[in-house]
Amino acid sequence: MPTTIKTTRRIYTAARNAMAAPAQTSVYAPAINATSASNASASTACCCAACAGLTCLDRTRFFSGQLLSEGDLNNEQRYWLAKSRLHNRYLNGWGVVCGMQVVCGQCDGWVTVRSGYAIDPCGNDIIVCNDQNFNVLKAIQACCAPTTQTPNCSPLRYNPPAECQNMAQKWCITIQYQEQQSRMITPLQQTPSTSGNSCGGGSSNGCGCGGGSQTSAAGSSSTSACGCSSTATQTTAAVPTGACEPTRIVEGFQLGIVAPPQQTERETKTPQPGTVEYQIESCTTGLTKLALMAPTLPTSADPTPSQINQAYQAVCSYLTLVNQYFVQNEFVTHCSLLDTLNTVAQSLLPPSSDGAMASYQAALTSLGPLFYQAARDCLCTALLPPCPPNPCDNRLILACVTVQNGTITDICPFEGRQQLIGYTALNYWLGSVFSAVGSLVDARLEAECCGEKEFYNQNVPSELAYDRTNLTTDLVSNPASFNRVFTSFFSQQMGASLLNMVSPQMRAVDLRPLAGTASADAQQLLAKQGFNNVSVQKIDSDPSWDAVAIASASQFIPAAVSSGQPLTVYTKGDAVVGIEVTDPTTVLQNSVNTQVADLQTQITSLQNQLSSLQASATTGGSARKK
Repeated sequence: MPTTIKTTRRIYTAARNAMAAPAQTSVYAPAINATSASNASASTACCCAACAGLTCLDRTRFFSGQLLSEGDLNNEQRYWLAKSRLHNRYLNGWGVVCGMQVVCGQCDGWVTVRSGYAIDPCGNDIIVCNDQNFNVLKAIQACCAPTTQTPNCSPLRYNPPAECQNMAQKWCITIQYQEQQSRMITPLQQTPSTSGNSCGGGSSNGCGCGGGSQTSAAGSSSTSACGCSSTATQTTAAVPTGACEPTRIVEGFQLGIVAPPQQTERETKTPQPGTVEYQIESCTTGLTKLALMAPTLPTSADPTPSQINQAYQAVCSYLTLVNQYFVQNEFVTHCSLLDTLNTVAQSLLPPSSDGAMASYQAALTSLGPLFYQAARDCLCTALLPPCPPNPCDNRLILACVTVQNGTITDICPFEGRQQLIGYTALNYWLGSVFSAVGSLVDARLEAECCGEKEFYNQNVPSELAYDRTNLTTDLVSNPASFNRVFTSFFSQQMGASLLNMVSPQMRAVDLRPLAGTASADAQQLLAKQGFNNVSVQKIDSDPSWDAVAIASASQFIPAAVSSGQPLTVYTKGDAVVGIEVTDPTTVLQNSVNTQVADLQTQITSLQNQLSSLQASATTGGSARKK
């Protein structure tokens, strides 16, 4: 990851520069606590959670002779609903899965929401079975000029002035999961109930009315500043005689409108919460600030006692600040960092001791590797995906509309919309690519495993056992490129011995036994086997060739290479650690470089000859004049 490497280098460079003794004579003592140093640049929005996060689940256990109650059966349903929401929210994610396009309606001020499927931020399944017509203008009027106001002014209302009504306004259409009770019946036995719903809903239709209040699965809570206040509560009351109980819960939805987001995530340049960039910046920002806050010590050869005492106090304060930062942050995975930091603190000499200033500078210098290790821990921890935070809103934005003079003038289907990138979306967007690759794979497998073609002439490469060709997008649409890749893989799996039995003209050689041999011996063996174009590349100074890379390099050495192909041999010390077929582009570049070098040599030789001739001519002319 280039971003990760650059971030680590940036922190290490800042720490190294801060720990080095600058050409200054003042002592700077940091005056900032560890908490402010560890704060990320991006702040977390203040909101009330629309649904709870991870919760422990329990399911009903059934046994013979058990007396089942409504609580047991309802708990069984709650368990499976919680399981489904858990998988949707944390495994699949949330957003519109398919459909739910917003198009112009048949009447002015109306839009039509197509059928589709979505998962809300709380993990609820939202299903729009049929196309739904939605009166946008009526919803805007209800939002801007509500008939009633709640005591805490929630939800917040936007009431534009009268002179702004003719201006273009933008609103976003939302969809929200909602449940409704239905199919009321009279219970056989009247018992206290906690539903708090009367079946008639104030109507004279009794149990057949299908009334009842709608309750959201996320709960009926609203936001007021940074606190949560409930606008509707459920009370426990005894069901009166003749009342009804719902036997069905209809899972539905509710359409609404909200103000457009001020800045979409695509337009935001700063990292967003829930991304690896945000996690990296959250921990590296504090480390970088902390490294730059290191005190600067005087560089004079004979510092005064006052300067030594100030330096001692500044270094002690800074070491305490670093210790607090490491203790308060959870990204440090090397627990020995604190022990090493304590050792550094104990190495400080009293101001009255000889060499005290040198010990202070040595202590600051020794903090550089600690900051580097902490930065590595930070980056490695950030690569582990955390659980997403609790959502502040359980609504989904489907599209945003522009309204002017009571008419919808434009619909933007992408602004604010969260599309869930799943198999359905990928197959829709990349279906042609998948189909092309799938057709090539199917055709090749059919030819190899089920075809009646002559095996030796059609399916086995006849010239090169290992064809090192650059892969481009041409591979997807060009069967010839696909065949070259397939035959190279086929040769690598078969090996040189079996491939030479099938096709002797291949003259394939297994290069894997050369791993670990001496470089001179390997070149002699390759020359005997017909490999005359062999270049040796030393990797002693290349840090990417670490012990892990060298140990696994032998697995990637070609098992079947036709004699005469150009090779590149990688050596560490005097031992061969890797061999690969030289890329055709590299071969061409080397050939061009060789030709250019030969031409340069010839030009230099001609220039020398011309200079010699000119000198001879000058000498001969002078002799004739004499």
